[in-house]
Amino acid sequence: MRGTQQRPDGGPAQGPVAPARRSAAGTAFLAVAGLFLVLTLLIAAGTVLGAAVLGALALLGAGIAVGAYGARRLGGNPSAQREAELAARLAAAEAASRRAEAESEAKSRFLAEMSHELRTPLNTVMGFSEMMAQEVLGPHRIPAYGGYARDILASARHLLALADDLLDLARIESGHRVLLETSVRLDLLARETLAMMAPEAKRRGLSLHADGAPLRLWADERALKQMLLNLMGNAVKFTPAGGEVRLVFGLHDGVPVIRVEDTGRGLAERELPLDDARHRESRVDLSSGRGAGLGLAIVEGLAALHGGSLALTRRAGGGTRASLVLPAGRVLAPEPPAVTGAAA
Repeated sequence: MRGTQQRPDGGPAQGPVAPARRSAAGTAFLAVAGLFLVLTLLIAAGTVLGAAVLGALALLGAGIAVGAYGARRLGGNPSAQREAELAARLAAAEAASRRAEAESEAKSRFLAEMSHELRTPLNTVMGFSEMMAQEVLGPHRIPAYGGYARDILASARHLLALADDLLDLARIESGHRVLLETSVRLDLLARETLAMMAPEAKRRGLSLHADGAPLRLWADERALKQMLLNLMGNAVKFTPAGGEVRLVFGLHDGVPVIRVEDTGRGLAERELPLDDARHRESRVDLSSGRGAGLGLAIVEGLAALHGGSLALTRRAGGGTRASLVLPAGRVLAPEPPAVTGAAA
């Protein structure tokens, strides 16, 4: 059985004129030829009035025949044909969208399952390697074994963090990440973030600073803290010794803005768009081999869940600025001052 050839625009293929169309054309030709012959004979016989009447009938018959042929040639109702083509294209687009959604859901489910399966063996590796590094069961006869155990522990922690990032990203993409929104003091959360990053910053020879007035937001505290830690972690990781990392927050025209600025080497032009952050390693730390792609994708996803956005820019004096912008509707009124003293 032969297949039907399709046009590039999705319409039906144009082929030879169908027999029905050829018969309509033949009918029109025969009608005009026959009536013309009769008209000629009547004129020759001198019947002018009859010739005029039959001439009008001939033209009417020819018009009807040609109109019927034209209608068949156009395939009936042109408007209905266009609507049918449009409906077919819409159905194809909807089917493609459903396939894309199914593929995305399958990918997110795979990432979630893989991350979950990695956690159990990684926790076992971390537990035993930590015991070996601390020489819980006695000193090693070969001192180098202690260093090997510490290397194993560091690598296992890195893999566990990566598994957690994959799980978070899968939950965000699949829509299973639900915000638990409460009143959050951004200034206190920034102070906690700096305290958590202080040991790593000290080890790398960096200085940390925070600048901002007290500010209350309606947000998911855990998600907001994760965003701050990811942005601060990237800044600390890619800033050389002697550099500085700043966490600046506040209201700009009533909109809450959080900025993390560093004095590192900055981003390359190809690294600025965040659209493909989850498919690449944005930058690589040569000492640890870690990239910032997943962390930025998670921050961008959590910001979107809050109705906000994340943007990366290069600082004029060198380094990178990550700007997290949240909706103005998430700003809460300041807390009322505490009442001191007992009532009389």
